[in-house]
Amino acid sequence: MQYVLYKKNKVKSLVKGIIFTIICIPIVFLAGVMFYCNAFLEYYPISGTSMQPLLNASGIDQDFVYVSKNKSNITYGDVIVYEGETNTIIKRVIAMGGDNIMIKDTNVADENSANNLYAIYIQYNGEGEFVELKEDYIQNKSTYKIQYNQLYNTNLDQKKFVEDLNGNKYLHLEEDEIFYMGDNRLNSYDCVDYGPMEYKNIVGKVVFIVHDNNFKLFDVVKQILGIYKWK
Repeated sequence: MQYVLYKKNKVKSLVKGIIFTIICIPIVFLAGVMFYCNAFLEYYPISGTSMQPLLNASGIDQDFVYVSKNKSNITYGDVIVYEGETNTIIKRVIAMGGDNIMIKDTNVADENSANNLYAIYIQYNGEGEFVELKEDYIQNKSTYKIQYNQLYNTNLDQKKFVEDLNGNKYLHLEEDEIFYMGDNRLNSYDCVDYGPMEYKNIVGKVVFIVHDNNFKLFDVVKQILGIYKWK
């Protein structure tokens, strides 16, 4: 009889232990995520519409981002926070130090207009061919014609163009420079307007996004685990 009771108590203890573990592990994990986000990352509210549709997509709700100040692994396509002369901005990395960048006619007809499509071309590290930049985060590719006009006709005194053998003008980025743009090209004031900027003024890159003015912990966890990825 005592053996049966002992066995039942042992089973109950095991079940309680399993339940306790199942409940506690997620709580500890989520608490660790919260501690990490708040202790090691900067938290920024996002205003404006220059990074739509990634950020502030509705134009009404305000999104927030967590930013890592580790700048050593910043690369193409990263969304960064940059400390400007008068304000802090958030944009996407298009080209980096040593690169050459141009915008030109692709010779491909635009289905929505009588014009050809334009695109951004990068010569990485200033070597080899200019490669068309593929940007799946841009909704309207027709806006590249507007970026072309901005790049070559706006604030020309701040831009130092180089011309290739075919007459195409491009910008050369020095090793300490970076070229960034907003995703919402029709409503973004960026390097297309005023030229490359200094790399040293980057605050860091966005690692997690919190949408709709609420801390949605599970969205952040999904980003950490790679279940949900933003571009």
